[in-house]
Amino acid sequence: MKRILFAALLSLPMCVEAQDMKLEWTRNFDENKVPAYTLPDPLLCENGMRVTTREQWEQYRRPELLRTVQTYMYGFIPELKHPLGFRVDTVNTAYQFQPGKKQKQYTRKMVSVFLTEKGERGPLVHAEVITPNDAQGPVPMFMMFAWSLNHGFPTQRLLENGYGVAVLNTFEGCPDGRNAFTEGVIAAYYEPGQTYRRPDEWGCLAAWGWEASRLLDYLQTDPAIDEHRVAILGHSRLGKAALWTAVQDERFAMAFPVNSGCGGAALSRRKFGETVWAMNRSFPYWVCDNNQQFNMREEFLPFDQHSVIALMAPRPVYLATGQDDAWADPLGEFLAGKAAEPVYALYGRAGIGCDKQPAVDVAMDKGYIAYHIRTGGHAILQYDWDRFIEYADRFLK
Repeated sequence: MKRILFAALLSLPMCVEAQDMKLEWTRNFDENKVPAYTLPDPLLCENGMRVTTREQWEQYRRPELLRTVQTYMYGFIPELKHPLGFRVDTVNTAYQFQPGKKQKQYTRKMVSVFLTEKGERGPLVHAEVITPNDAQGPVPMFMMFAWSLNHGFPTQRLLENGYGVAVLNTFEGCPDGRNAFTEGVIAAYYEPGQTYRRPDEWGCLAAWGWEASRLLDYLQTDPAIDEHRVAILGHSRLGKAALWTAVQDERFAMAFPVNSGCGGAALSRRKFGETVWAMNRSFPYWVCDNNQQFNMREEFLPFDQHSVIALMAPRPVYLATGQDDAWADPLGEFLAGKAAEPVYALYGRAGIGCDKQPAVDVAMDKGYIAYHIRTGGHAILQYDWDRFIEYADRFLK
């Protein structure tokens, strides 16, 4: 079935008009140029059966939809053995963030997460794990993707609010470039004699998510941490990865994909801001090669990003974006969240809670799908953190 669909789509000719419009669609920021589109129904099975119960969703439609999304966007992860092992170094237990303030005791650990059976001789990723010592029991966690361990997250505030913090040095285990297929975890799991990535094999977004899952393997062994209350957060390309991480690994209690755009929370069919073609042209290593066939052909995708959000159900997901971040298509993220609501309804859980995109700096965060568009652009700002902590308090505490 997959091969037939792939071949059929490849045989579709790209008309001259579409070729001429390629650059225009790549840079479309005009709502008047958004094409008419119809979203695939996430509750309609491939055999025509309509899902009406959560049991049908879990037994039939979710596995089917997950395979489709893997086949045509994020790629399949090889059957890998895990957990693979860790090295943990306790750096200190008196971590004072601000001089002059009353010192609180935190345990800070540097964790080396091995990604192959070679241990430290193979690809690995480092993480910083910090937990408050005055907690009355295992603490909920914010796990965050980062460019490096020299990050700008509000660690002190999270700790003082009763959360542990785990920061993953994401690009160590899988480089953010074409060398991801010659170095790091993807290349490490090629079969004997394999020299290139197959069309439906994992890209960087899936590999970064797999790293996060391996760090979660470690968190499950730490008695200071509540393994059932771990949220995953990422921004931009790492926001795309955060959403897919939680979809793939249902051990994560909630997800915060921030400014995630195309390949994240924004609808592809709108062809607004970053498009499938733009993403695949600049960053073809993020997703699987099968996704290339939908360049300028988003309408042929057998799913859209609302279906990816729906795969989070019934767990909470917070879609956050910025007014000036047109590249990430803030309206497309809102519409995707709305279109995922019927799946959450199977569990009796509310979605965003409004029918139109809310005003700037008004958070719709009472349901299991939350959304806000705030003043500013492509960043995580103080307003975001205020809302994230309030939202996590509601579900993780």
